[in-house]
Amino acid sequence: MNIAMVAGGSGGHIYPALALAEKCLKKGYKVCFIGANDRMEKDIIPDKGFPFFGLDVKTTKGGILQKISSAFSMLKSYQEAKKILKDEKIDVVIGFGNYISVPVILAAKHMGLKTAIHEQNSYVGRANRFLDKKVDLIIGSYAENQKQFQNPHLYIIGNPQSSLALEVSKDENYLASFGLDPSKKTLLIFLGSLGSESVMQEILAYFKLTDGSYQILYATGSKHYPKAKEYENDYIKIVERLDGVKAMKVSTLLLSRAGATTLAEISAIGMPSILIPSPYVPNNHQYYNAKALTDKNAAVMIEEKDLSPEIIKKLVEDYLFDDQKRELMAKNAKCKGSERIIDDIIARIEEL
Repeated sequence: MNIAMVAGGSGGHIYPALALAEKCLKKGYKVCFIGANDRMEKDIIPDKGFPFFGLDVKTTKGGILQKISSAFSMLKSYQEAKKILKDEKIDVVIGFGNYISVPVILAAKHMGLKTAIHEQNSYVGRANRFLDKKVDLIIGSYAENQKQFQNPHLYIIGNPQSSLALEVSKDENYLASFGLDPSKKTLLIFLGSLGSESVMQEILAYFKLTDGSYQILYATGSKHYPKAKEYENDYIKIVERLDGVKAMKVSTLLLSRAGATTLAEISAIGMPSILIPSPYVPNNHQYYNAKALTDKNAAVMIEEKDLSPEIIKKLVEDYLFDDQKRELMAKNAKCKGSERIIDDIIARIEEL
């Protein structure tokens, strides 16, 4: 079976696709990727060793001129996608959201190929809503997706990142590699690869309220690292980046954004977390991702507009030092069957 995956725009779309692609490769299937030629996927995907075909697709955001330009780029990309799918002898096309999926899925459909989409968020994005009734198969990650899609061939299976997270072994020396004590209660903070200027200011002010009764590991992203590094001390360690899953497996509590990939990992591991959804993403989907967990007492959510150093301190210490509350949250967060998600998705694709 020859599979084309369409993913791009953000890590939340790209990394679940890569997780699925790796397993498909192990099963002997051929996999290539299609994405935008000016977004992060053009570097990330080839670096993982997969063939990548870039299209010049423009977003529909903006004024009338931008929308006209987008329409022309979609039409051109549709034609280019048909050639790629034909040349690569593709059997199935799987889209992972983002506007790049639209022309490729439509091209595949009109060629008589099998098509599928994967939704990583609890609130369906515009591209996947548009493609809803046009594809042969939909894989959702949240029960909420059942009310949002109308396609009868919808299966709520989950995010491939969950299966991947379970494959990562616990490294007891991971905290020590940052100069921290593996036996001490640890707050892990990361706010995505780009970080957040506004939230960072509140976090740095919160650092001044801490007394060393627990330790903190904060991954800032490269942009904010120099400024945050000034706040480092014996019990607060500041790094540009880290392995999120490895860090979660040896930390006590997580303070994080509510992106789809992070929440998939939280649910796989059963990680107690305080979530600050980004208000700057399409459809406010991080809020709905976080709400899906908080509604079952599997996480605590605080919106960015309500954030303050004092609130961060209270929430962190309430859960960090109450083992019973934290263990209940972890139990509610853990998604049963996470280890089977990738296999179950592949089984549905094979049925096509």
